Amino acid sequence: MSRLTDLRTLFTAVAVLELSYFVATMMPPDLLGPLTGWDLSADGHWIAKILGVALLAQAGVAWIFRREPHLGVAKVLAAYQVGSATVDWVMWLVMSDRGIFGNALAQTSVIAAIVSHYLLGLLLFLGIRRHAAAARA
Repeated sequence: MSRLTDLRTLFTAVAVLELSYFVATMMPPDLLGPLTGWDLSADGHWIAKILGVALLAQAGVAWIFRREPHLGVAKVLAAYQVGSATVDWVMWLVMSDRGIFGNALAQTSVIAAIVSHYLLGLLLFLGIRRHAAAARA
């Protein structure tokens, strides 16, 4: 369990996960839908690309701090992971009548995103607690 809650490992995992989302958002519109299941309007593609840049920045911060994790940065990354997963399932419930995540590929990818973000957020919070306890000792 100590390896799973090691902040260096978790910062690296955040960097890899968010970099993969950045790559997905930068796909050409003709490929984005078939590969991700996302059914986006022209505005949706534009917003996805803007958000992709923000995710790249998050990946960069996690990567920069991976060797010497900062507790404040870890708290922000953990909060984002939990918040992101929560937004996904809330939007799915609230907008299900509008076809959000309306195809099998999108449903599979959002379920994977919800599980991975909650898991990563939980592990980050456990890592923060472990790191803080070690610093007090």
